Amino acid sequence: MRRADEVESLLPLTSLRFVAAMMIVVHHIKLYFPWSWSVKAPSSLVHGVSFFFVLSGFILTHVYTSKPFPGYGRFMRARFARLWPVHVFALLVLVIFVRPDSISFDGPGIFSKWVVLAANLTLTHSFVPFIAYAFSWNGVSWSISTEMFFYLMFPLLLINIRRTWYLKLAGAAAVVALIIVGVTAMHLPADGGVQDLTVSSMLYTNPIARLFEFCLGMSTWVLWDRYIKPLKIGMLEWTAIELALCAALVGWLGWGFYAVAQHISNAALLSEFGEAGSCWLFAVLIAVMASGRGVLARVLSLPFFVFLGEISFSIYMLHQILLKFFGGWMPAGVTTPTMYFAAMFFCAAGSFVMVEKPMQRLLTGKRRPAVSLARTPRGDLPVNRDRAARENGDAGRVYGRSGR
Repeated sequence: MRRADEVESLLPLTSLRFVAAMMIVVHHIKLYFPWSWSVKAPSSLVHGVSFFFVLSGFILTHVYTSKPFPGYGRFMRARFARLWPVHVFALLVLVIFVRPDSISFDGPGIFSKWVVLAANLTLTHSFVPFIAYAFSWNGVSWSISTEMFFYLMFPLLLINIRRTWYLKLAGAAAVVALIIVGVTAMHLPADGGVQDLTVSSMLYTNPIARLFEFCLGMSTWVLWDRYIKPLKIGMLEWTAIELALCAALVGWLGWGFYAVAQHISNAALLSEFGEAGSCWLFAVLIAVMASGRGVLARVLSLPFFVFLGEISFSIYMLHQILLKFFGGWMPAGVTTPTMYFAAMFFCAAGSFVMVEKPMQRLLTGKRRPAVSLARTPRGDLPVNRDRAARENGDAGRVYGRSGR
């Protein structure tokens, strides 16, 4: 008999988190080191954040339709335990090792770096529509602030998700459309100062605008579970699909995205497309890789790549701090790729082992009796292949065991 808390671990998706994280790392490296300027990396690599959001929705839905929901408070405590300790650790590393003039923006009143720090510590800084807040202190942390909003909404979105997925996806799309219309009506500039309201500041880090990508991940899981997972296709056919999809993704990020973008004249619509224009292709990639049937997915399931996926949250949270450290304290041209990446992987692995996992266990505590929100039939429960995936919070985050 299958247990109600058994969750199938989707190991290829754990490894895909590392791919998404490295997209952001490469995107940011080009801003700091001369040796990176010759790298022909497209600016569309910034879509790695969108990749994270879609994957987060997919994994959370997979986990909490496969076991009883632990209750809203318990759920949020687990999510907080997964994000906040590494976030605070990264802030401490930033303050200790980065030059003071490179730590954060500073300004009068509500733009004081200490006021902004309070928003950072409460993971609410992406809710404020100014770059001085969203990209303050450890700039990449805006995405986990946005992710926290997704978590707040998730229990409501999960209710009857198998039957209502298209309504929730359409509703999220309608909200984005309304925001674009509103921003256009305000005649805001496309970009500006860090304390200015701009099209970018109203859309790029806006949790409400980014909710569509999360809902897309949830909807993708429903379609995967209903139509793709039951398919009887051999390994060779799955591998061919994987290779074709990877080629399509490379072509889209390197050429197709820009070919479409040049025909978009509305500044708000262009901003939205610029930040989330690849989410649909990421959703297809996740759905194909989730079953683990092709050669590429099986390679991604190897322990080495799974470990890289597990430390990817720390990679993401620490990589820009290391860029500022090397760029601020080391003479130009001294830092080599080997030095930077060795430091990044060493620090990320240490953070994962000594901060992320211990603090998660400390803050989550014991489980409480659970109740079901998704009303998943007991017969639909998948077989557990990874005991850790049943731990409270271990698979339910974009940076969890089985996702992003």
